[in-house]
Amino acid sequence: MITGIIGYPLETTLSPKMHNAAFKELGIDGVYLRLPVLKERLKEATLGLRALGFRGVNVTVPHKETIVEYLDDTTEEVKRVGAVNTILIEDYKLIGHNTDIYGFKESLMEYKIDITDKDLLIVGAGGAARACAHVINSMKPKRFIITDKILERAEVVSNLFDAEIIEPAEIENIIPEMDIVINATPIDFQEMILPVMKRGAVYYDVNYKFRKLKGRDIKMINGLLMLVLQGAQSFHLWTGREAPIEVMKNMVGFEND
Repeated sequence: MITGIIGYPLETTLSPKMHNAAFKELGIDGVYLRLPVLKERLKEATLGLRALGFRGVNVTVPHKETIVEYLDDTTEEVKRVGAVNTILIEDYKLIGHNTDIYGFKESLMEYKIDITDKDLLIVGAGGAARACAHVINSMKPKRFIITDKILERAEVVSNLFDAEIIEPAEIENIIPEMDIVINATPIDFQEMILPVMKRGAVYYDVNYKFRKLKGRDIKMINGLLMLVLQGAQSFHLWTGREAPIEVMKNMVGFEND
């Protein structure tokens, strides 16, 4: 079974280590490969997966939204959020899924983060942000705000998931009012955001490559658990087997806080 991850760049991704360990643990003859693909090569790379015998791939930045147009079909969730992070190849068809939605929602449950009636800000409006926004919208926050350096992208997410928009320059002014702040960009905002967050607030960084800084009574969460949970869902789609989650957690260095 051939699987992998499409994105660019891919030097820091932990997905190959995680999935290859899962294949080994379950005795599955499978491999998970890095597939660095530039934007201008995305179409031919995606369509070539069938000919190369792939069972499926994960999709990461910067391709989660643009890859949708090259697929044969997508789930209803993908149609709703407009982003794909997992492709299943079945009967020679490329089918788009979004397991980020599952990974984010389940991670909130494991960390016991309740969004209902909370004031919440997402920084970023790309594929990961769309998955998070889909979950957040379903959980009825009191106030849901989004911002992005490209405001047109924030407007799309705002229209899809009923969120307010603010200019990036307003972030520091709005942060003290927020119960939960989610960073869904590849930029580390901790030094800017943590000092102005209120005590007891939650800072959730979808990234897992940044070292978590100490906040003043701020609950700090990074994206490692979300990575494992979305990966486990992808693994199940490809193999039909339950993923060995503890093995996957160990391989990426996840520790329960």
